[in-house]
Amino acid sequence: VARDDLPDARLDAERARRMLDSALASLEDDVREVFVLHEIEELTMAEIAVMIGVPNGTVASRLRRAREEFKKATARLRREGRPA
Repeated sequence: VARDDLPDARLDAERARRMLDSALASLEDDVREVFVLHEIEELTMAEIAVMIGVPNGTVASRLRRAREEFKKATARLRREGRPA
């Protein structure tokens, strides 16, 4: 039986997914967009700048802000002991 097929592994994956969803939902739309495109979709900052029509510096500052807010959100969710 593969590790991913075990009930505990599926439950852990579901909890992690709910935490990710909650943390992302806590971000403002403009920073969430950049965060998802860079961290999840793996686009470069230059690609994101062209895609959303903003300067590279704006993408960089939004990404920096998103990472800070995401880190705070996940820490808060962990402290609260709930992923969602």
